Amino acid sequence: MKNEMASSPGATKAHFRVLDGWRGVAALLVALFHLNLYSAIYPLDFVRNGYLFVDFFFVLSGFVITYSYADRLKTLDDWGVFAIRRFGRLWPLHVVVLLAFVAAESAKAVLASRGASFYLPPFTGANSLDTLPINLVFGQSFGLIPHLTWNPPSWSICAEFWTYLVFAAVLVVSSTWLARFRFAALVLVVLILAFSVLILILFSQHGMDASYDLGFVRCLYGFLVGHLTYRLFQVTPKAMLDSRFPELAMLILIVEYLSTAGRGGTSFFAPLVFSAVVFVFAFEAGPVSRLMSNRGNDWLGKVSYSIYMWQAFIIFNFVDRPVSIAEKITGRVLTTTEGVSSALGGEAGKLIVLGGQVLPIVATLLFLVFLVAVASASYYLIERPGQKLFARLAQWRWRQSPASARPVGLAR
Repeated sequence: MKNEMASSPGATKAHFRVLDGWRGVAALLVALFHLNLYSAIYPLDFVRNGYLFVDFFFVLSGFVITYSYADRLKTLDDWGVFAIRRFGRLWPLHVVVLLAFVAAESAKAVLASRGASFYLPPFTGANSLDTLPINLVFGQSFGLIPHLTWNPPSWSICAEFWTYLVFAAVLVVSSTWLARFRFAALVLVVLILAFSVLILILFSQHGMDASYDLGFVRCLYGFLVGHLTYRLFQVTPKAMLDSRFPELAMLILIVEYLSTAGRGGTSFFAPLVFSAVVFVFAFEAGPVSRLMSNRGNDWLGKVSYSIYMWQAFIIFNFVDRPVSIAEKITGRVLTTTEGVSSALGGEAGKLIVLGGQVLPIVATLLFLVFLVAVASASYYLIERPGQKLFARLAQWRWRQSPASARPVGLAR
C-alpha cells in the first residue's frame, strides 16, 4: 500500500505508517514509566511523566477512527456493526490478560495454603473477585471502584471502548435526526469536548492523571481532540509541512513538555500537545518519518496493544515476584518503599534497587525485550484470531440488516 499523499487538500492515504510506529514507541515508554526498577532512566522527568503517553493513544485513536469510519457511520445499523468490530478489537486480549491475572492469583492461593507468604494475600485488594464483573464489561473507568483493579492499565482500554460508542452515536444522530443542520456533528463534538475539559479541571485531583475515577472523561477529551485534528489534516496541503523543521520541532516539544508537565495544571494541555505531534507526523514528510519508516517500527506499531496490555502482568509476575523470592533466599534487601508512589499499586509499590549502573540498565532492556516478545506472540495467538472472529460476527450482523440500510463498508 502506498504511503505517499497527494498534495491537494482533503487527500487521504491508505495507512499512517509513522503514526503506527509512534504508537509502539509510546507503549514502550508507558511500560518504562510503570517499571519499578531503579536505573539511570527511572528518575528522568521525561519518564516519570510518561503516564501522559496514554493521552497520545487517545488522540491518535480519535484521529485514526475518524479517518477509518467517520464517513461511514450514518445509521443505527452502522453503529451496531461498528460496536461489534471495536469490541472485537479490544475485548479478546483484555479478557485473556484478565484470566492470566486470575490464574496468577490462583497460584498464589495454592502456595499460600502451603505456608507461603506474599506482599498482598491472594484475591484481596485490587485483585478481589467482586471486581471481576466490572472488568469484564469495560466498567473500570467510571469511578465504580475507588482504585485500579486487576490489570491496572486496562482502565484506558475500557474508557476508549465507551468513547468509541459515544463518538459513533454523535455521528449517527447528526446524520439522522439532525441531518438538516450542516454542522451538527461539529457542534456536538465541541460541546462534549468542552464539557469533558470542564469536568477534568473541576474534579481531577492530580491533573490529567485520572484513571479509575475520571478516565472516561479524560479519554473523551483526547479522542475528540484527535477527531478535530484529523479534520484539520484533511484540509491542509502537504506542502505546508514538507520540510525537516516541523518534525524536529515536535521532538523538542515532546521532550520539553513531558519533562515539565507533572500533575498540575500544565498536564491538562497534553491532548493539545499530542494533537500537534499527530498532525505533523501524519504527513510523513520529514527526516524523523524517514528514520521511522522501517519494519522494526512497523512491528512495534502492530503489537503496541499487546505491549500495553501485558506490561503490568509481566512487571508483577516476572519482575517483582522473582525479586521478592531472591530477597527471601539471599536475605539481601533489594527493594525500598521509602518515597515510592506506584502507578500500578499492589506489589509495584516497591522500588527495586539492584545497585550499580550497568546491571539496572541491562535488566531494564531485558524487560523491554521480553515484553515485546510476549506481545508478538500475543498478537498472533490472541489479537488476530479475536479480530477475525468478531469481524465474522460483524459480517453476520450486516447481513441481518435490511438491504436498504446495510452499512456501507463497515462489515469489511
